[in-house]
Amino acid sequence: MSKRKKTIKQVHYKVSITGLQVPKGAIAFSALRRIIDILSDGSERALRLALEGGSVKKGPIPTWLAKSTDFILTGMRPGSTILELGVPTLGEIASEQIQQQDLWNTVPQPEETALTLLSKSIIDAEKEDLESERYDSGILETLLGFKKILEDNNLNIRLTSETRKQDNFKIDNAALQKIEKLKIETPEPQAVLLTGFCNMIKHSQRRFDLTLEDGRTVHGKIDEKAIALEQLRNLWGKKVTIKGIIYFTASKKPRLLEAQIITPSQIGDEAFKAINLSLPTMEIVSKVREKSNKKIVSDIWGKWPGDENVDDLINALKESRNSD
Repeated sequence: MSKRKKTIKQVHYKVSITGLQVPKGAIAFSALRRIIDILSDGSERALRLALEGGSVKKGPIPTWLAKSTDFILTGMRPGSTILELGVPTLGEIASEQIQQQDLWNTVPQPEETALTLLSKSIIDAEKEDLESERYDSGILETLLGFKKILEDNNLNIRLTSETRKQDNFKIDNAALQKIEKLKIETPEPQAVLLTGFCNMIKHSQRRFDLTLEDGRTVHGKIDEKAIALEQLRNLWGKKVTIKGIIYFTASKKPRLLEAQIITPSQIGDEAFKAINLSLPTMEIVSKVREKSNKKIVSDIWGKWPGDENVDDLINALKESRNSD
């Protein structure tokens, strides 16, 4: 007797599309493909942002992420063109990932979907909420893919669900103008070298807080491909130097520090305390040079970001000081 295939719990959505320059109820294949691609890619990035801290990552897409955004087109209705989608719940596809609760990240709920998270991203963007952590430059970039379609057709795209009323959004030219403005205002991720005290490490989540000398705290996450969890155990509560990538909100505040290298702080690291995390890269360079030995900083800055080891950078700093 054959086993019955498990039914995956789904949420059903309707994507209503009006303003198409085609007969009523029809849609050009090129427009359909573009809309589906943007919804899928945007949902993938929104889910990745919620669970991994950044919407864009290098390397292969995890299986749970690919399955979470593998939407099923269950039907099309005439009138204003309506696409009917079946989207798996995160409890069905990414249960292990969403069960990993932590102290400062709001993890999605089992009954939510990847489209739930995209909806939240779009709603916050339309509100022009500069402090929101539900979108980043990667999500905004994906949503701007609608711009070409809307300019050509004066489209209005709306998402609704009978069972999840809160999952809804509308994309039109007014919304895209706000999204484009936010994209300009949101700093791109930047490479940084920071010194501070490492605390609140959660081994299961690869999370930590870095407390800077001015009292500010930056939420952090280790790059699991570059740093072993065991390496963190000896750094709890100690002063460290971290090389990594900093992600920002639209208000230019640091949202997440992804650590690629963590080493115990050494003499000479103080040159990196002056970095103002809310400033663009060129301003950071300027501020560090104002508050540090100009020759020392110029000797080091041209060598990083790159593939150099932090120890090499610190040694270069020491050698520059000794030669003065």
